[in-house]
Amino acid sequence: MMSFASAAARRSSGAPLDFPSAARAARHAARLWFISDTLLTAAQFRDEQLRAHCNGREDSPVELRVRIDIFRRVFAAEIGKIVVEEGRFRAIPA
Repeated sequence: MMSFASAAARRSSGAPLDFPSAARAARHAARLWFISDTLLTAAQFRDEQLRAHCNGREDSPVELRVRIDIFRRVFAAEIGKIVVEEGRFRAIPA
């Protein structure tokens, strides 16, 4: 039998719409990492921004786990999107 918490995590873990503020903050953090002159790696910067985003929120352990998962997935997707867009922008026409 599946517990309520695991069912909620499974249902929510793939849906950024469940935590739109986390998805929005992750996209912003990815863009910010590219334009900043930080010496932090992308993962270090992501985790720093994630801590700032989660600070003061009163999430249950399951909600926090889902929020972290969404933030990390969206951050990675946005980094990939930026790299591809920049590659296309800077590509030399054939």
